[in-house]
Amino acid sequence: MGSLRGRLTISATVLLIAFLGTMGLVLENAFRSSALAALNGRLLQQVYGLLSVTEDNDLTVLLPPVLTDPLMNQLGSGHFGLVLDERGALVWRSQSAMDQVLPAELVAALGETVATGVPRDGLVSNAAGDLRYLAYRVQWLGERHTGLYDYVVMEQSTLLEAEVEGFRARLWGWLAGVIGLLTALQFVVMRWGLKPLGTFTRDIEAMTLGDQRALSGPYVQELAPLAQTLNRLVAHERQQAQRYRTTLANLAHSLKTPLSIIRNALTLARTEDHRAEIEVQITQMDELIAYQLERAVIASTHQAKGLLHARVVLDRLNGAMQKVYRDKAVQAAVQGENLALRASERDIQEAWGNLIDNAYKYCAGLVRISVSKTEQGVLLRVEDDGPGIADASHEQVLQRGARLDTRAPGQGIGLAVVSEIANRYEGALTISRSKLGGACFELQLLL
Repeated sequence: MGSLRGRLTISATVLLIAFLGTMGLVLENAFRSSALAALNGRLLQQVYGLLSVTEDNDLTVLLPPVLTDPLMNQLGSGHFGLVLDERGALVWRSQSAMDQVLPAELVAALGETVATGVPRDGLVSNAAGDLRYLAYRVQWLGERHTGLYDYVVMEQSTLLEAEVEGFRARLWGWLAGVIGLLTALQFVVMRWGLKPLGTFTRDIEAMTLGDQRALSGPYVQELAPLAQTLNRLVAHERQQAQRYRTTLANLAHSLKTPLSIIRNALTLARTEDHRAEIEVQITQMDELIAYQLERAVIASTHQAKGLLHARVVLDRLNGAMQKVYRDKAVQAAVQGENLALRASERDIQEAWGNLIDNAYKYCAGLVRISVSKTEQGVLLRVEDDGPGIADASHEQVLQRGARLDTRAPGQGIGLAVVSEIANRYEGALTISRSKLGGACFELQLLL
């Protein structure tokens, strides 16, 4: 396909040659027109010179045999002077025209009726070649006679053509030099102008090979928006890949609680209630898998996906935790109004379930759960009487994979999932010391 620089160079060179070639033709034609006008001006001056030396006679006009213009007195000079009467008969000729035959087409042209005092120019041919002429008709009103006369001055056209040819040679020589110079300058300018594009291409290659994470620039004004767009695209793809990895970890974490319930229920699966509980947990696991896979492709938003009742969700989650931690004999209190929420049920269960699960896991025996309506949305507070979390470790526990107690089972991503959901709902997760002596988690969601 060729390089962009090569294509631009060839295109610009072709346009340059076409432009300068057209300019050359225009200048050549303009010079020819100017030279012809100058020739006609000289010939008219010579006509005036002949008129100035014309004398009156009884029958015709008289001109001296020798003129002040030496070209009119020399054979082969290429300059001729003639005077013809109204019948086209030759009255006078200069000495330079003694060996010339009067062109018949000139006589025919002069025979046309024209006004006096109006110059006429044209091109005629004879044995000597092409001749440029200028004719000037006068009405002679002498003391001794009157009549119409055509004063004609001619010059060989080779003189004009030689002048035009010399100009043409110089013109096209200069234009060829200008084309060469401009082509070289164009190559330099093109190389300099396209240098940012080469740098941009190399940065893209480096980013593709992994040598750099983004297009850092700086780039020219025209490439900066493209670099920003590519950086956003690459960042989106990396976030998507990270989302897939995060989703797999979240899925494993989300399945932990239902699996624990199923494990406990299997040990006691002697009644229909136990089998029903296993069925419920299996259904919940299936929903969790679908939920996490959905989040891997499309990030959830705070837009309403259904109408939830806060106490119903909390009672269900608390009941599930009572079964998971039945051997711990946790005393849990759920407080707050049965608020109506517009949110994704899976998001709420995931976020609230993780906080309640942590409280059950690390408490000594007491858990307090409350939900309330605030100006910023809905606030869930989960407290326990466990060892709590040191102030210096608050940020650490919110990081994915971070665990302060490695003896307890888990992957260390539960609080990170809660924080992610809080951000998605334009809320926040804060950690403090509970009045019960342990940790206090406050989850604010804009619902």
